[in-house]
Amino acid sequence: MKKVFYYTDVLPFLSKPKAAIAKLKANLEIFKEASENIELIWHPWSRTEEFMKLNKCTVTDEYKKIVEEYKAAGWGILDETTNVADTREVMMACDAFYGDACDLAFEIKDKGIPVMLQNVDVLNN
Repeated sequence: MKKVFYYTDVLPFLSKPKAAIAKLKANLEIFKEASENIELIWHPWSRTEEFMKLNKCTVTDEYKKIVEEYKAAGWGILDETTNVADTREVMMACDAFYGDACDLAFEIKDKGIPVMLQNVDVLNN
C-alpha cells in the first residue's frame, strides 16, 4: 500500500475560504475512495485553527467539523505532530507528497519522492 502525505496550510482557508473547504472535501473523498490502495496521512499545519480564529475565518467551524469527521472515520491518519523534525520523519516515510506549497515539499522532492501541489481553484467533480 502506498502512503501519501497530504499537507494543508492555513493560507488557502484565509484567502479563499470557500474554495479551500470545497477542495479539502473533494480531496478527502477521493482519498477515501482509494483507501484500499492508498494510506492517506493528512497533516494540517499545526496552528491552522488558531490562525483561522485569529483572522476571523468564515469557515473555521466547517473546517473543525471536517477534521473531527476524518479522525472519527478511521480510514486515514491525521498527523498532528507540531515539531518540524517529527513531521519531516512522518513525511519522509511516505511514497508521495500532495498538498499546499511549503518548505517540506521541496525537501521531499529533493529526496526523489513525487510532489504534487494542489490548487484550490481547480475542483474536479
